[in-house]
Amino acid sequence: MFKKWCLFIFVLILFLTACSNNDSSELAESTADEQAEAPQDFSMANKEDSRANNLQTESAVENDKNANDSSNATETEVANRKIIYNASLTIETSNFTEATKFIEEETLKKGGYIVSSQASQHQEEKTQQGSMTVRIPAKQFQSFLTILDEGNMKVQEKAVSGEDVTEQYVDLTARLEAKEVVEKRLLSFMEKAEKTEDLLKISADLAEVQEEIEQLTGKIKYLENQSDFATIDLFIKENNTSLPSVQNESASTWEKTKEQFKESIQFLVTLVSTIFVFLIGNAPIIVLLLIIFVITIVLLKRRKKKKPDTN
Repeated sequence: MFKKWCLFIFVLILFLTACSNNDSSELAESTADEQAEAPQDFSMANKEDSRANNLQTESAVENDKNANDSSNATETEVANRKIIYNASLTIETSNFTEATKFIEEETLKKGGYIVSSQASQHQEEKTQQGSMTVRIPAKQFQSFLTILDEGNMKVQEKAVSGEDVTEQYVDLTARLEAKEVVEKRLLSFMEKAEKTEDLLKISADLAEVQEEIEQLTGKIKYLENQSDFATIDLFIKENNTSLPSVQNESASTWEKTKEQFKESIQFLVTLVSTIFVFLIGNAPIIVLLLIIFVITIVLLKRRKKKKPDTN
């Protein structure tokens, strides 16, 4: 009996030991699986975060690119606008000749040209004044206006204006393209036409379209020229306000003396010439008056002699 109990207890111990080993193995396997799944989950999370970061980066880059493209498009649109600039300036200078020469040189340096130029001299003040009209490339417009207020020149009055003709330019360009398409069609119809009546009608329509094309082309070129070059009207006047030195005063006195002498001689010549012209031109009247005067004197003397002596 005792042996049976010992055997039963031994078997029970073996059974419990086996169950304990199975539980430990399952727990170890479960732990190992969890540990294996954890890195995978962490790796997946990292991948998702990386994708999100990449998407955010790509979105930011795309937004920056769109912003840059929008900015570049805006700058291009502004640069392509057709604006006609005009300016009118009144300039005062101490030396008219130097000022006009400087303006001419700067105009050529800027790639512009002179439309008109005229000058006159004030006799009493001994000063010069004049006007100029120049055309300057639109890109050099502001810089050219700046240099006109430097050196011996001073801008007294300035008026600047601009006219945006972009819409008009685009409209004319679109109309020109449409007319050119019509012209091509008419030319193709003319090649296929067989009847004289059709040829005459197509020729008339073609001539009308080509005339409109020439007019549109002329208007477009005019707007391009006016917008590519700014027009500047200048009125330049000389103002000598500096005090003269003693030497200049002496020279001025001598010049005044010579001028006065010349004026005196001129006056005498004019006076003699006037008297001569008067005498010769009125000679018949003068002779007649002299005859009448002589006759009157003779008659008066004779009458005086005929009077009786009162004594």
